[in-house]
Amino acid sequence: MELGSFDIIIGMDWLSRYEAAILCGEKKFRIPLEEDVPVIQDFPEVFLEELPGLPPPRQVEFRIDLIPGVAPVVRAPYCLAPSEMKELSEQLKELSEK
Repeated sequence: MELGSFDIIIGMDWLSRYEAAILCGEKKFRIPLEEDVPVIQDFPEVFLEELPGLPPPRQVEFRIDLIPGVAPVVRAPYCLAPSEMKELSEQLKELSEK
């Protein structure tokens, strides 16, 4: 693909992943910085100044092989017994009242 005078072409997937704001009038886009994220501003003691890097390689690599053209199964991940469902409902109600 010939880029012409462009150094890079940024796709919608990338723009949406980084929540970029497109400023049409200025012909620019803006990517929010850490300082712009309210959670980081409200709880700075929880977040590291710098990331320690990628996790070390593991002996077992986990992956899920997908079959092209097959839709994912849409159902609850597991069923609960009536007593478990009652307990879960009570806990959720209690937590939502806090």
